[in-house]
Amino acid sequence: MDATQRHKTILRMLRRHGSVRVTLLAETLGVTQITVRRDINHLAEQGVLTRVHGGAVLNEPDNTPLPARQGEPLPIGQRRTIGMVVPATSYYYREVIEGARAAAEAHRIRLVMGVSRYEEAEDKLQIEQLLAQGIEGLLLTPSSSGEDPETWQWIADLPVPVVVVERRHHPAADVPSLDYVITDHEHGATQAVRHLARLGHRRIALVARPTPTSVWLRRGFEAASAALGLPPDMPRLAADHQPGSADRIVDVLLASDTTALLAHPDEEAVLLLQELRSRGLVVPDDVALVSYDDEFAALSDVPLTAVAPPRRELGRAAVELLARRLRQDGTEAMRHIHLLPRLHVRSSTSG
Repeated sequence: MDATQRHKTILRMLRRHGSVRVTLLAETLGVTQITVRRDINHLAEQGVLTRVHGGAVLNEPDNTPLPARQGEPLPIGQRRTIGMVVPATSYYYREVIEGARAAAEAHRIRLVMGVSRYEEAEDKLQIEQLLAQGIEGLLLTPSSSGEDPETWQWIADLPVPVVVVERRHHPAADVPSLDYVITDHEHGATQAVRHLARLGHRRIALVARPTPTSVWLRRGFEAASAALGLPPDMPRLAADHQPGSADRIVDVLLASDTTALLAHPDEEAVLLLQELRSRGLVVPDDVALVSYDDEFAALSDVPLTAVAPPRRELGRAAVELLARRLRQDGTEAMRHIHLLPRLHVRSSTSG
């Protein structure tokens, strides 16, 4: 395909979608990203499109008001539109969305939602649909844990500013620079372990269902255990939804002389509480229990001490960061914002 054909294809895709990513153009055209960027530069010089971070947007006819570019003020009365893609709209993310919506309304920003159902392919599909609707920025919680460098690369190639929500990479990872806002789950796990240790517990175990959050919980649990000199042989168990899972886990806990545990999420903590009590054990006298999430931990018949991530604050902070980015000219440093969860002490550890 020669340059003229490539230019026609690029313009055809832009007329269809309004904006397009460099990576998608390279795949469609069968050329390198460098070639695509040269084509975009050529078309930008002709005034038919505008280069943006990771791609291009189509210039409207002169008689149609253009949306403000990054760093430019909006015309009077015009509202920005941003997208938000999350894995789910229930439980954890319901409050994140509510916080984001409140902050967007305060900034007179229109918020448009997409849900990926924890499917990576759906992440990209939802984003493409939002881009076609003309969003100017994106709040994104990738379906994957965020540890894969390729995830960060395709996010960096999107043609609008992005704030990643509740996902982060390892600090040493070689990935593109992106804004993100997260709950510091490592700190939350550390709070829980220190609380139990202050009560005199040394045989402390961790039970967590495999999720993106559990990776960081384990790191915080390990760091706190090492700092406090706790026994290194205590169980670190992965829970599941299979019948009899709680029964098998309690067998392991009792065999290891566990006197306290951190369980994630609330549902798992409640199931373990029920299993412990069915065996005649008293919480917290025989086993102290801390839940991680605090969705409904306080409603248990033994109210559970729990670590509560700042879900609403997370959504608000993400919108604030994206709004700030849209007002800038793209030269300011990226930001990594860590919000600290709170420990709510209740009967399952205090007696």
